Amino acid sequence: MGAAALLCPPYDSEWGLTLVNAEWLIKQMHLPNVTYAPANVPTIGEMVGLAVPGGGRRPVHHLSGDLPDGQPGRAVSPWRRERRRLRQRRPPVDGALGKSRGNDFINIFPHNQYCLKYGGTHDDLAPFVINQHRNGLLTPWGFNATHGIEQLTVEDYVTSRYILNPLRIWDCDRPVNASAAYLFTTAERARDMKQPPVYVLNHSQHNFRQRTTQPDLDEIEAWTDRAARRMYEGAGLGPQDVDIFNPYDGYATMSQFFLEAFQWHGVKRGDAFAFYAGDIRVEGPHPFSSSGGNLGNGRTRTAMYTDSIEQLRGTAGPRQVKVRAETALAAFTTPSSGGWIMFGKHPS
Repeated sequence: MGAAALLCPPYDSEWGLTLVNAEWLIKQMHLPNVTYAPANVPTIGEMVGLAVPGGGRRPVHHLSGDLPDGQPGRAVSPWRRERRRLRQRRPPVDGALGKSRGNDFINIFPHNQYCLKYGGTHDDLAPFVINQHRNGLLTPWGFNATHGIEQLTVEDYVTSRYILNPLRIWDCDRPVNASAAYLFTTAERARDMKQPPVYVLNHSQHNFRQRTTQPDLDEIEAWTDRAARRMYEGAGLGPQDVDIFNPYDGYATMSQFFLEAFQWHGVKRGDAFAFYAGDIRVEGPHPFSSSGGNLGNGRTRTAMYTDSIEQLRGTAGPRQVKVRAETALAAFTTPSSGGWIMFGKHPS
C-alpha cells in the first residue's frame, strides 16, 4: 500500500480523523514482529529515546515515527487544527523586553543577554540562517527544495519583518506537514539489512526546571552544559570526536547555546557569532547543521536525525560533507527539555 493511500478517506472515525497509533501502523505496513514506542509522548525526540533502549535488549524492530505537523498522535484535518489554534490563543504577556506569546519571549530574553555579555547583535545570526536555507535547498525532500523557495540573502534577512523585536520571521521555522520513520533493531539483525546500519552510541533525555517563569542566560548555559556532559560521558567521546553536529533550530536565537555547550570544532562560550561568520558550508571545514534543520526544511523536527544518518552512510547527496563523517550528534530539544542521540558509523 502506498504512503498516499494510507491517509486517504475513508477515515477511522466520524470526525474525519485517523488515529495513527502502533496498532494502525503495524496493520497497514504488515509488520507483525514490530514493537512500537507509545504514541502519547509529546515529541519525536522522546519517541526516538524510547525506541533506542528496547532495540538493544530484544530481537525485534522498533519503529519510531513523527506525523504531520511534527506532532505524534492524530492526523488532524487543517480546518480542525485552525479552529483549535484559535480556541487556544492566549492574550499577550507584558515582559521586560516588550509583549510576547510563549516561546517567542523565552528565546528573545536570553539571546539579548547573550549579546550584552559577549558582544554582537542579532544580525550576526544572518550567516547561520542563510546557510540553513542553503542546506535546505540541497535537501530534495525538504519543504524549501520541493516548493521553489529561493535562496535567502543577507538583505532578505536583515530587512524582514519582526515577529517580536529582535526576532525576525526568518528566525522562526515554518510549520509544515511532514513525516519520518526510523527503524531500530539489534546490531546483529542490522548486519543483514539492505541499508548499511548506523549505530546509537548514546542517548540522553532531559527536562530541566527553571527557577522562575523566565529562564535567563545563566540557566540556559548551565542546562546545555549538563546535556553536553551527559552525552559525552555516556558515549565515551569528546568534542573532538564529533564529525556531524545537527542541533535544534526551531528559533535561530537558540542554536548558539548548543554549539558552545558541546564545544563543536572548539567553539567556546561567546564564540558562536565569529564561528558563523566563517566557512560553515557543507563543502567547508566546519559543516555546521548540515541538515539545514527546521529553518531550511520546515518544522519537520526530524531533519536533524535523517541528515545525521545519511551523512554517516555517505548518502547525503549534495549535502554530503567533505570532512570525516563517522560520528554525529542530533537533537530535537530546546535548552530546557528534549533529547540528544549520538550516532556512530561503527558500533563503538
